[in-house]
Amino acid sequence: MLVNNGYSLRQFKSILDFACGYGRLTKHLFALVPEARIYGCDIQGDLVSRCQRNFPKGNFIKNEVKPPLNFADSFFDLIFSYSAFTHFSETNHVAWLKELARTLKPGGVMFHTTHYFLSLRRTAFFSPESPNKYSLPEPVDLFVSHKDTYHYAINEPSMPEYGVTIIDKEYVMKRWPDYSGLMIVDYVEGAIESYPEGCHDIVMMVKKG
Repeated sequence: MLVNNGYSLRQFKSILDFACGYGRLTKHLFALVPEARIYGCDIQGDLVSRCQRNFPKGNFIKNEVKPPLNFADSFFDLIFSYSAFTHFSETNHVAWLKELARTLKPGGVMFHTTHYFLSLRRTAFFSPESPNKYSLPEPVDLFVSHKDTYHYAINEPSMPEYGVTIIDKEYVMKRWPDYSGLMIVDYVEGAIESYPEGCHDIVMMVKKG
């Protein structure tokens, strides 16, 4: 995706893995971009501690479910997340888009994955019981016919801002630029297969310099 849009991973000097978990993606960056400063953050303190132990060259912090992050404005030139925006309430996802955009440098790039409505069809096919967690108001085939829609279901009442989320592509294309102030330069549907539960789309955004 970077190459297709005229970028190289090696050009980035300050990289944030947002919602890094135990570092399943972060760990590869130290070899791929050895000159870059690598950062990660997550809401789970035990996973942050694990990253701190396993990747001493990196910089890892615990963040809260809601913004802010303890980073200065225009701090990163690349921010990415895998399966973070598949869990936020609508209000919280707007807040995080704005917060991450704040920490991105002019000319910087941001990637996020989402579950698009059509991923539910794959989920229902491979794992028929899984759509139940989304508390859909109607059958999957009828539900995915809606456009410009954000659907969120709470899994754990103690964490009302963190559940499971489906975001229609049209919603992203129309609203994310307004929410973040960034420009969408690419959107790849079904880019990452997460068998047996559907697939992830990837949204690529750029902050105008």
